[in-house]
Amino acid sequence: MNKATESPYKLRNRIYVSMLALIVGSFFFIGAFTYYNFKKQNQTYHNKRLLRKEAATLASITYFIKSQKGVKHSGKSIFHLFQHKIIELADIHKLDIVIYNLKGELILSSSKELIQKSIPTKLESSFLNELYKKKSTVLKGVTPSGEDYLNSYQYIADTKNNPIAIISIPYFQLDENYKRDLRAYLIALTPIYLLLFTIASVMAFLLSRQIAEPMRRLSEIMRKNALMKRYTPLKWSSSDEIGQLVRQYNFMVKELEKSAEMIAQNEKESAWKEMAKQVAHEIKNPLTPMRLSVQLFDRKMDPKDPNFEHHAKKFTASMVEQIDTLSNIASAFSDFARMPSSQKEKMNLEEITEKTLALFDADNVEFNKPALPCYIFADKNQFIRVLNNMLNNATEAVPENKKPLISVSIESKEGKAILSIKDNGMGVAKNLQKKIFEPKFTTKNSGMGLGLAIVKRIIDDLKGTIHFESTKNVGTTFYIQIPLLKQ
Repeated sequence: MNKATESPYKLRNRIYVSMLALIVGSFFFIGAFTYYNFKKQNQTYHNKRLLRKEAATLASITYFIKSQKGVKHSGKSIFHLFQHKIIELADIHKLDIVIYNLKGELILSSSKELIQKSIPTKLESSFLNELYKKKSTVLKGVTPSGEDYLNSYQYIADTKNNPIAIISIPYFQLDENYKRDLRAYLIALTPIYLLLFTIASVMAFLLSRQIAEPMRRLSEIMRKNALMKRYTPLKWSSSDEIGQLVRQYNFMVKELEKSAEMIAQNEKESAWKEMAKQVAHEIKNPLTPMRLSVQLFDRKMDPKDPNFEHHAKKFTASMVEQIDTLSNIASAFSDFARMPSSQKEKMNLEEITEKTLALFDADNVEFNKPALPCYIFADKNQFIRVLNNMLNNATEAVPENKKPLISVSIESKEGKAILSIKDNGMGVAKNLQKKIFEPKFTTKNSGMGLGLAIVKRIIDDLKGTIHFESTKNVGTTFYIQIPLLKQ
């Protein structure tokens, strides 16, 4: 998958996963808050319930004490006083009761199980001092079996309001109610949570897709535009942030189209200006000597001169030569501007190369034939033009004080015919190598610099390639690769 189209899907997945994580996180925090709230309400409820039971129990004990004629502070007296009463009160109020003397020693309990649950049998002096200040308190404890409970402590006073003992009411029903209520609440809430999660998941998917879709479309259109080298505006009906992004993109597309048209127009104008300058320059070169020759002929030639006919023929030949030069200039620019339509046919590369080489000095040319015939599909006349141009360039690249040695080789490799033309010239300077196939480029004193540019256009039309390797003062080798014709 293309990276340009892959990125929006990653964004859509991140948005979708983030929304789901937010939903799950919300459910988690709602559950944690519900648990905490249930537990807190349960604790408050049981604290109040314990205090109510404690108040009711003390009221009963106070009424019971008033019915007694005298109450002693000794533990034995307290034991006999409440021995049967706390069992009665425990049955009436459905709770457990423990009686301590003023020294904090356990003297009476409504149930033997309380001792087994490690209810304190002796209260610490620091606790007694604190209880004396507060008169009553509620503490939370844990049994050895891990069961939470509350334990209230308060003084029992006689009719004169003097403390005679300490009553403790352990309360073991802390977890039963709220756990039962919490379980029922969560069971009732689970289908709703599942329904909400399903709806939220669908909405998150649609929303993430809605956010990422225009980005995917934008990316796809930009990728196609890059391949097709054109610009297409997007359509987006909404005026949201995505719509603003699309409008900015469409604005950029319009500006790019204007810039591209302006650049193309400027390039065309610049190319035509350069071409016009080159044509004018090339035409002026032969026109100047033609003008001088005409003026000289008009001033010095006398029809009565016995050599007049000879001079006239010489003048005419010179004019014809200059006119042919102008015609060649016009033809060269015409060929470069509009390549003639090619008439491609099956062609033996070895035969056409050998026939072209026959026109050159055999002492200066070496031809290495391929092991097997190489057939290509090309225009015969255009390819002869390529060979002539390349061989002429190779010959002219050799300085006058050095004998030209041109080596031409043909080989087939990986379904391609490789034609190499090697000279022993001066080579191409490194700073000029990038410009060698550009129009108007030449290193010679004469010529228009269109030869290699035309060669490259012909090779490109054959779906081939051309490149070269050059070493200063050693020579240059051009390599032309052309697809072989499948037999």
